[in-house]
Order: sequence, then structure tokens, then C-alpha cells
Amino acid sequence: MNDKKIKIDPNQFALAVVGGSKLDNPDDIRASKDGLKRYLAAYMLIEEFNKLESSQFKFYNREDREMLAQALKGLRL
Repeated sequence: MNDKKIKIDPNQFALAVVGGSKLDNPDDIRASKDGLKRYLAAYMLIEEFNKLESSQFKFYNREDREMLAQALKGLRL
């Protein structure tokens, strides 16, 4: 079993999410709000992930981590 902890940089992750998003609203303000909302959601998601990784994952076994990874794949921002 791999005991290495993962820490994802929230800013880099959120920027990647926004950069890969289609923000094509003709209203620049609405598109900016959509981008900001997506950035903040991604940032907070990774902050929560990092907290879980640093504290609770040590109690999970491999099957639990795989189940969590599958659940995270199903999230939509």
C-alpha cells in the first residue's frame, strides 16, 4: 500500500479547471461570474480534499480510497 500523502495546490487546480472550461456567455460580466464561481468551487473542493488527505486518509484502507476516488470522478463543478 502506498502511504504517500497527496497535496494538490488549490490555486493551480482551480486555474486549470477554469482554463479548461467553456465560458462563452456573450455578457462579459456573466461569463466572469461563471468563471469566478467555478474557480471558487474548485478551490474549496481541493482545500477540503487536502484536509481529508492530511488527517483522515491514514485510517482508510485501499478499498476505501478507491471508493472515494470513484465518488470524486462523479462530481460536477
